[in-house]
Amino acid sequence: MAGLITELKRRNVFRVAAAYAAIGWLLAEIGGLLFATFEAPGWVMKVYTTLIILGFPLALFLAWAFEITPEGIKREHEIDRSESMTHQTGQRLNTIIILAIAIAVAVLLFDRFGGQQSAQLAESESAAKKAQDEVVSIAVLPFVNMSSDPEQEYFSVGISEEILNQLVRVEGLSVASRTSAFAFKGQGLGLAEIARELGVDYVLEGSVRKDRDNIRITAQLIDASTDRHLWSESYDRELTSIFAIQDEISASIVTALRETLGVDIQKTASTVAPTTDMDAYTAFLKARELFLSRDALALRQSLEIYQQAIDRDPDFARAWEGLAAVYAVIPGYISPEGYEVIDYEKSYRLTTQAARKAMDLDPTLSMPHAVLGIIFSDAHDHEIALRELDAAIEMEPRESTAWMWRGMRTSMLGYLEESLNYYKEAYRLDPVTGINSDHLGAALTALRRNEEAYPYLVNALDQGRSIHQLLFLLDVENGDFLNARMIATYVFGGQEMLQYFMPIFEGPHGVSERQQLVDRFFVKIELLEPRPQFVDTRRDPILLAAMGVFDQATKYFVEEPGWRDHVWNPALAEYRASAQFKDYVRQTKMDTYWRKHGWPDLCRPLGDDDFECD
Repeated sequence: MAGLITELKRRNVFRVAAAYAAIGWLLAEIGGLLFATFEAPGWVMKVYTTLIILGFPLALFLAWAFEITPEGIKREHEIDRSESMTHQTGQRLNTIIILAIAIAVAVLLFDRFGGQQSAQLAESESAAKKAQDEVVSIAVLPFVNMSSDPEQEYFSVGISEEILNQLVRVEGLSVASRTSAFAFKGQGLGLAEIARELGVDYVLEGSVRKDRDNIRITAQLIDASTDRHLWSESYDRELTSIFAIQDEISASIVTALRETLGVDIQKTASTVAPTTDMDAYTAFLKARELFLSRDALALRQSLEIYQQAIDRDPDFARAWEGLAAVYAVIPGYISPEGYEVIDYEKSYRLTTQAARKAMDLDPTLSMPHAVLGIIFSDAHDHEIALRELDAAIEMEPRESTAWMWRGMRTSMLGYLEESLNYYKEAYRLDPVTGINSDHLGAALTALRRNEEAYPYLVNALDQGRSIHQLLFLLDVENGDFLNARMIATYVFGGQEMLQYFMPIFEGPHGVSERQQLVDRFFVKIELLEPRPQFVDTRRDPILLAAMGVFDQATKYFVEEPGWRDHVWNPALAEYRASAQFKDYVRQTKMDTYWRKHGWPDLCRPLGDDDFECD
């Protein structure tokens, strides 16, 4: 028997079986979608599926009896073992299996989530469209860099963002968020398609040519529905007048819209120059572009360049604001080689100093309040954190980031129903950004409102958000282990780990039995080369808690605040009933906040010193 299994392995029969199963599953999924689309009779799908199944034993026979060689396909017994190419063929089959599974996962997710638009989401979009119809809407696209130096890209993008910030303050004008509008950069889409995606009536595009101390800015305003140019202008100035140019362009746009359409749009307010030092301003634009890339090395470079801007102009409030934002997010990224580690304690101190300095210099800035909200929340000062985030929203209600952060901090505390209001507003203001859809879908999932969550989760996936843990746990909760296995195979980069990972979830198991399965899994995963595009399972508190590794899950929930809003996932109910969860709540001082401000959706008090959560 052992000899037969060895020979089956040598001839790649097992690999062919896995490849055929993956490709067959993919073909069945695609066939189901196509037949449903063309309203084919039910017997067509049955015949199609039967043919796929009948092909399985034929594939196994061919794998056993024949081998692919450079001279073509030959019968296996005709080939000298020393010249056999079964090893190379096996490697190709491994690649085919992983590729087929990845495509099948994508098709599966589209089939499951893509067509499910909840009534609530449709109603929300309808309300948003109605609100948009009452005002004139515009998107500012990143201006094209026409300078000979590609390094000036950040400058042209920065100029367009500054104009966007000017237009945001205009009454009667709805401006697409920076994140949404700039996401279309380099995609080659037409203006009409971009405008449709963003839900705007007009588009502003332009270019910037910078030559030493001289600058030429060309801008044009386009009616997206007719592709008609309403206004265009070129500005040749010395670089010292850049803020005046921004004022001039913004005022010209408002005038063009008001005179062409006869709409009641108020005149823009003049920009107060944030600095008189153009080198400091140029450094600020470069640092901000690096910060927005959210790359570990770029963040460190952003930190250094913001500091250069501050060194040139210590009273540059927006540079201090940018510095605070970098310090606030940097602990969530791995420190690049050669850079010191900035942990949460150091981040708390440096962010607070920079944000306070920015507010002292310019009390009208809203982002320092939002950044302080994040820092205080991470440091478990929940009351102050929410107060700062509310201040940021009140000062700038059209900034989606503050709404999203307020939703995150509210859901971290367990107020899931309340957090929906903040997430929905963030989504309304910026529907293209995946993080807004991600968190809104996760909050709905925590409330077991999966049908409502699906459209948002689909949008998050489309925008590149990695929510594989959430989808995996949803399938496990629904008992859909086939789909769960597909997602796990994609996450681990193959089927090798499935035999150790899936039994943990396919119980039921006793405590000791599950512990043995978990221990075996961690022994095996140490031998697996990590995939950098996914979180290391050994440090993922969501999966750790779901596997019953409560001590480690608590450690990472406490140390890494970015995971905390997922602690309310339905799959973590056993963890929430544990002593370790109570330890996590007390370490983060959430129970103190609950007793003062009210208990969250899934928890209740037990006397004066204890509580329980579902």
